[in-house]
Amino acid sequence: MIDKKPYIYLEIYNHLKTMILSDVFNQDDRLPSKRKLAAHFHVSQMTIHKAYQELIDEGYVYTIEKKGYYVAEKILLSMDNKIYKDVDIDDIEIKKYAYDFNTSHVDTNYFPHQIWAKLSREVLSEHKKTMLNEIDYLGLYDLRVEIAKHLDMYRGMNIHQNQIIIGSSSTQLLNLLIELLGRDKTYGIEDPTYPKIFHLFKTLEIKTNLIKLDQFGLSSQTLEASDTDIIHIVSSHQYPTGITMPIQRRVELLNWSYKNKDRYIIEDDYDSEFKYQGRPIPALQGLDKGEKVIYMNTFSKSLAPSFRVAYLVLPIHLMKRFNKVMQYHRCTVPNVEQYILYKFMKELHFTRHLHKMMKVYREKLDLIFELIKKYNHIHIKNYESGLHFVLSFESRFSEQHILNQLKSKSINVYGMSSFKHSQTKPNHTIELVIGYSGLSKTQIKEGFMLMLETINESLTH
Repeated sequence: MIDKKPYIYLEIYNHLKTMILSDVFNQDDRLPSKRKLAAHFHVSQMTIHKAYQELIDEGYVYTIEKKGYYVAEKILLSMDNKIYKDVDIDDIEIKKYAYDFNTSHVDTNYFPHQIWAKLSREVLSEHKKTMLNEIDYLGLYDLRVEIAKHLDMYRGMNIHQNQIIIGSSSTQLLNLLIELLGRDKTYGIEDPTYPKIFHLFKTLEIKTNLIKLDQFGLSSQTLEASDTDIIHIVSSHQYPTGITMPIQRRVELLNWSYKNKDRYIIEDDYDSEFKYQGRPIPALQGLDKGEKVIYMNTFSKSLAPSFRVAYLVLPIHLMKRFNKVMQYHRCTVPNVEQYILYKFMKELHFTRHLHKMMKVYREKLDLIFELIKKYNHIHIKNYESGLHFVLSFESRFSEQHILNQLKSKSINVYGMSSFKHSQTKPNHTIELVIGYSGLSKTQIKEGFMLMLETINESLTH
């Protein structure tokens, strides 16, 4: 007998379901009437009715009018239990390292938490209604105005706020661009490149050309020889090589795009705000006179990776096409985040934060140069801007051997081969991609020195 409780119908429901699943009742068996069950459990018929209704809703029971309740069709799971017998939870656990030189991290110790909290309270107070309603499909107008000002000041771009589209990530916006420009086009990407970009094109089954790099960045000669329609590049601080594309190569790429009306350049400018000598290199978009460059950027490096706010700048004629064909697009960034970021930029907190972080990262680089002084055969390349550099050296061991040695000492770092997607000839030059922005000075002093000592043991000299 079941004790009477406030939700006794759920206990009756579970009791009947257990009897069905354990084959006390078989398929198409008639179940006891509401009257009999009510008398058995000393409850009302309404309670039994609710229990039966739950079973009907979930498909365990069906009813025939004026006849009663019956057990529904039983279908057994047929999965082979041996499929996952060798999978252990430890096999999929993310390993933690004492020194993680991953390029996706930034230093959040200097983030202005108090200012952000104050602005959050203001937004919640001032925008109670508008914050909860659907926003402009391009993104918050006021935020787009501030982004346009920022691009004018830092990237040499004279654009209108209505050319800006705000999204939650670069890959989400790249998906949107592919829909806008066409899946039938041939897209080109740099090799080596960010793996997510490569896998995005492959997942979408889009024809993709891998365009090799030379010492000046993407090879315009290789691009000209291909059938590429749209090229994705990182010109200011190529990922992962760190190459800054010179003006001559930029002009060559623009001239390539001007030869065909369907050609476009997608410029990914992910960490361009950080340049440690002189002014930031102007964006390729600022040189474009023919509306061929589509500009993309994100706040993941300038603020933090958890800020899922990115944006793109479309040429005016593409903006007109977007307004026609993307009528079902909705901004994917929550209103509250956009309002706070708008106030953060409007009140110049963003500019001050960039200047502060520039100093912080410059000090970390100075420490790295101090540590590497005595290692004459290990070289730092392409460190002048951005938040990573390349460590280059000649070794008698393979890249994988070096990485395994470092991992055994709790050092996480990626080799250049992780970012290459075409076949390359093995050689003795090892290149490691070093992200330093997420580590403290103490971690850099300990971890980078340990890395240098480990590498030095493998050198060919």
